[in-house]
Amino acid sequence: MWSWFFFYLGLGMIIGTALYRSDFCMAGILRDVFLFKDYERLRHLFLAVILTLLFFTLLRTFDLAPANNFSAGHKSFLLGSVGGVVFGFGMVLAGGCVFGTLYKMAAGNLTYLLAFVGLVAGSLLYAELHPWLRSIPANEPWHGELNLLEQWPGFVGASSWILVGILLVLFIWWRRQGKWTVAAAPEGYMQPWLTAVLLAAANLAAYAVSGLPVSISTMYAKLGAWLESLVAPVHVATLDYFSRPSFVVDIGSATFPVGGGPQLDFYAFTEGGLMLGVLAGAFLNALWLKEFRLSGWPPPRQAASALVGGVFMALGARMGNGCNIKHLLGGVPLLSLHSMLFVCGMLLGAWLGAQVLPRIILR
Repeated sequence: MWSWFFFYLGLGMIIGTALYRSDFCMAGILRDVFLFKDYERLRHLFLAVILTLLFFTLLRTFDLAPANNFSAGHKSFLLGSVGGVVFGFGMVLAGGCVFGTLYKMAAGNLTYLLAFVGLVAGSLLYAELHPWLRSIPANEPWHGELNLLEQWPGFVGASSWILVGILLVLFIWWRRQGKWTVAAAPEGYMQPWLTAVLLAAANLAAYAVSGLPVSISTMYAKLGAWLESLVAPVHVATLDYFSRPSFVVDIGSATFPVGGGPQLDFYAFTEGGLMLGVLAGAFLNALWLKEFRLSGWPPPRQAASALVGGVFMALGARMGNGCNIKHLLGGVPLLSLHSMLFVCGMLLGAWLGAQVLPRIILR
């Protein structure tokens, strides 16, 4: 297991370095789109998605794709869509996603410490609501995992290549127009297009060895479960979400039951390593660039927004079986309908959050 931990720790340090040095934050990107009609950095996010699609398509083409563990586990189209809305709303209120919260907190920003606390608290709240929420889609006509490639392999496979080809031409055109590079960048700044490439490469590496794209949201639940087990172990043991495995990861040579509880399972070593890596990568870069400083405590409204936003993000991630990175940079390139519905919901939630945020902060 420790080999998995160190592999994901290294991936996390690369991701943390890239996110911090480019300030590549999906919450900020979508907030700028909906609040200020600024689409500049949306191109870089788009690049990360398409490159990941290209990498995953190449794996399938050369028959190198592993067992697709992303398709495992209980999935509900209804909860996935609603979870996306809840997550997107919380992401904008908090000012960062599950990854953005980590790299900003690692640089000393106390606002994101509150968002982190909200993510852990929201995961604990979800564990209490889990039996009720999972009973909602019992009569849902569509549930489970629906992969478009598996349903229509010839058409969707060819369409993927055509889409990638068209968009790569568009990306080259944007590059010739100088739309990839951020001008007047400070010392140590990493261009966002390079971060997009690194995110796609990290997803490729994670998926190639485990059959799972990069994700980190379950680790917040595991951390919360561990903390709660220190003071209320009997109660934690009675919670279905913490006591039962969510699904089984199939690596080929071995299988690993995983879940949101405090157990030291496969997720604890992979997502735990990834979380520590992102924190360490961002922290070390902040020190190297002499940018680490503890910010002052945020004003009450901003503090409440960050904390509540973190709670909403955790609820949305658990309802939708993953966060923005897992679905947008993992599930969508894998052509998962569940992930596409989550992302559509997330965009709606981010738009709603962008309407509410100014009323909270500026009131």
